Amino acid sequence: MANEYLLTEVTSLVQRYLTRFELAGWNRFTAFEWEAVRPELLTAEQLEALRTAMLVEDHIPGYSGAYHRLFALSPELPAPELDLRRQMLHFVFKWTSDEDRHAHTLENYLRATGRVDPSELSAEMRAAFVHPYRAPHLDAMQMAVYTVVQEKATQVFYARLRDACAEPVAKRVLDSLSQDEARHCGFFSDLLRIYLAAPGGVDVALIKEAVDQFKMPLYGVLDNYRRRSIIMMRAAAGYDFRDAFGLIEQALRRFSESRTDSRSDGLAELLDALEARSVRPAVARSAQSPR
Repeated sequence: MANEYLLTEVTSLVQRYLTRFELAGWNRFTAFEWEAVRPELLTAEQLEALRTAMLVEDHIPGYSGAYHRLFALSPELPAPELDLRRQMLHFVFKWTSDEDRHAHTLENYLRATGRVDPSELSAEMRAAFVHPYRAPHLDAMQMAVYTVVQEKATQVFYARLRDACAEPVAKRVLDSLSQDEARHCGFFSDLLRIYLAAPGGVDVALIKEAVDQFKMPLYGVLDNYRRRSIIMMRAAAGYDFRDAFGLIEQALRRFSESRTDSRSDGLAELLDALEARSVRPAVARSAQSPR
């Protein structure tokens, strides 16, 4: 799918993002007053939700490895594809650094509460990260679709949990994480729009496949996933990952107004699929955790 259009647009997108956010961030050790944590203000569900979020975020070695493989540099590749992949890796290194900070910060917070057994937490982390992570797609455009939904869902989860928490340090931590996730989601949304506008059209069937098969990371991998997911949705009142499909729908509706090539013939069916995925079933019947 690499061509001069994609290389030009992606290079510009990465440069804009890094120009704006190269130094955006906070120190995982000094940005928060860990000694001021008031653990009694956390409900049991909120504490469990934070614990699960940390375990999911802590799978960052697997997530980053998947993206390094997706954009792996090989001398057999044509020059435009190599250049495109190298540009994407500039972003990937920054993005995964942010995500590692999220995992470590949540771990620091949990330990500061004094409400989790340190040894048990370490053992649980080891048990989780030894499970291999497999990327849901091998196509870069499909991964852009997937990651838009994933990042938006995670951002909304952190914002909802922040609003529900009475513990002041947790609120500041979650606000910082939510802002980072909003930036990441913005990048992937712009990347998806670049793919949609590429000369020659886009294969709508690939987008539909990504939508139909979407599951949040670690679905079926993390122990007690279903129970944890339900607790997370209860702790972050108003959160539902399905709301994130609206971003894909918005991008596709703009695409449908400007393109008529044959590869977009299935667009109406895809928009119907997005609407179906946005419907909220009862929490007891279906639940997904963020990230």
